[in-house]
Amino acid sequence: DVVVYDVLGDVVCGGFAVPVREGIAEHVFTVSSSDFMAIYAANNLFKGIKKYSNNGGALLGGVIANSINTGYAKEIVDDFVAQTKTQVIEYVPRSVTVTQAELQGKTTIEAFIDSDQAKVYKGLAQKIYEHTDSKVPEPLDDKGLHEWAFKWADTLLAMETGEVRSQAA
Repeated sequence: DVVVYDVLGDVVCGGFAVPVREGIAEHVFTVSSSDFMAIYAANNLFKGIKKYSNNGGALLGGVIANSINTGYAKEIVDDFVAQTKTQVIEYVPRSVTVTQAELQGKTTIEAFIDSDQAKVYKGLAQKIYEHTDSKVPEPLDDKGLHEWAFKWADTLLAMETGEVRSQAA
């Protein structure tokens, strides 16, 4: 069985750090959307993985890109994983099917076994099960992360309004 939980991991807490540090987990996957705070949290988790990887800790299998329903969201996550020298394992779209299942007290697969969303989760489980290529990520330092974010802020503003601002503005 493969069980995937999307849980809060905005700090490298004991629940996350112990399996990584102690080598209990062989491969770690980080769930992130394209929102800055999710990227920020993923980058912090990458710092923990990098720190503990030198002493036999778990390595990063990749990012599960969550709530990816726009082209720019995919581009943001793709750029982040390129900057941190990791990979996206799967793009998971935001779906009302998930909300419907949760309201029924079930998983998406239990409630809607033949849905498109269930197919995404089954494909993700298969990719995790077959995964062998984990590595040490290269997290961005605080300055690098903020410079990266400012670049994307300008890009999104230009896409939305046609207006381009410099970082100083």
